[in-house]
Amino acid sequence: MTERQLMWFRGDLRVRDNTALAAAMSAGPTVALFLLSPQQWQEHDDAPCKVDFWLRNLAELARELRALNVPLLLRTAAHWRDAPKVIATLCREHGITRVQVNDEYGIHETRRDEQVAAELAKIDVDFQGHLDQLFFQPGSVLTQSGGYFKVFSQFRKACYQRLHTALPARIATPPAQASLDITSDSVPGAVKGFATPDATLQALWPAGEDAALER
Repeated sequence: MTERQLMWFRGDLRVRDNTALAAAMSAGPTVALFLLSPQQWQEHDDAPCKVDFWLRNLAELARELRALNVPLLLRTAAHWRDAPKVIATLCREHGITRVQVNDEYGIHETRRDEQVAAELAKIDVDFQGHLDQLFFQPGSVLTQSGGYFKVFSQFRKACYQRLHTALPARIATPPAQASLDITSDSVPGAVKGFATPDATLQALWPAGEDAALER
């Protein structure tokens, strides 16, 4: 039986060069997820224009995912401490056997992912993280004696040497999968508690991968 995958998007709202998405779609039929977490965003003092930018990029992502036949589901986990139960419920509903993510490194993000992984382990669902938004795994660039660098210029030189030896490969966009019997959710234009900025400000930050690549 083919294992159904859940691709949990966070700050990586793109289909191109996306390590976790490529891994998920190569492993089995894939469903995508994005969590709306307004309480957490407020605690992090995220600006309304930032949330608006996320939502506009999410709408563009939904369009790109449709071309790949990947349904995008939206769920609300008001605070990240709610995420484990929300994701576990979704996995049970759709027969998910593995959740794929691109690693994030903030203290709250790390704790969230640890708690989600622990909750999923209770229902025999794997949680697999991927190096994606960094060149090197944190803690992997060390001095010759195996310790951490204390001088940034030396650390930078070591990183440049590694990159000179081998640049990270670009991840190809996966081909479209067979259609699933799951309907995508509509992306909201706004989230309660975060006012929509005016069109002038939005125009300064166009959404979508094409706009990002053009810049």
